[in-house]
Amino acid sequence: MQSGDLIGDLKGKNCVITGGTRGLGEATAKLFAKLGANVLITGRDEARGKKIQENFKQIRYHRADFEVRSDVTDLINWLDQNFQNVDVLISNAARNSRYDVLNVEFDEWDRMLNLLLTTPFLLSRWAAKRMVDNKRKGKIIIIGAIQAISPLDHSFAYATCKGGLISMVRSMAVDLGKYGIQTMAVLPGPFYIKDDPMPEGLDSRSAAVLGRMGRPEEMAKLLAFLASDNNTFMTGNTIVVDGGRLVSRKADPQEITLQTI
Repeated sequence: MQSGDLIGDLKGKNCVITGGTRGLGEATAKLFAKLGANVLITGRDEARGKKIQENFKQIRYHRADFEVRSDVTDLINWLDQNFQNVDVLISNAARNSRYDVLNVEFDEWDRMLNLLLTTPFLLSRWAAKRMVDNKRKGKIIIIGAIQAISPLDHSFAYATCKGGLISMVRSMAVDLGKYGIQTMAVLPGPFYIKDDPMPEGLDSRSAAVLGRMGRPEEMAKLLAFLASDNNTFMTGNTIVVDGGRLVSRKADPQEITLQTI
């Protein structure tokens, strides 16, 4: 049995993955390409994005910084001209924000809103319109975080925006269900996504009840199923992928509480 039989054949599907030059997004884009999808990735790291594009003929790269509103609108205009059909949108671009409710500055709050809420909304609306116009029963998948449910301290803007994404997915499910468009929120927990070797002992110190950190490839396989035709009766869902972190009473490693990984 081939991997595509297990997690979903994506041959010929047109997929847009934001934040696709690193971490979970990069692993997902590469797996989707291997499963036959045509993938567009976005990200700020132009050199890395172009290298991925060179190594995978089914991946295209377009630079965009979603903290800059004009970059978002420019991308949507570009998509209108160059990406006429879309089957899957995975809105994954994000970054941490280390401020609490007492000291977060308005500019930082505004940047996080633009990156984590406004951009997913605008791209989801673009994708939904394309799907409706072309009568495609597509998938809109929003990557949240378990901080939407269990926030870390000094993460006020980040956790607030990630919580808002859950409501966005539910509301879109209600609006788009009549068109056969499925929307899902996926909340990753402790994943190790850096290129550097994992710090010694981090797996054993993980607060996940499975006793280790998640790997990007594990998230990619779940997203491949959700994006595939095997996923036919899920929408408005919130899917937690955290190795049991939310049910654990063990404290997170310092690297996670300080958000240095």
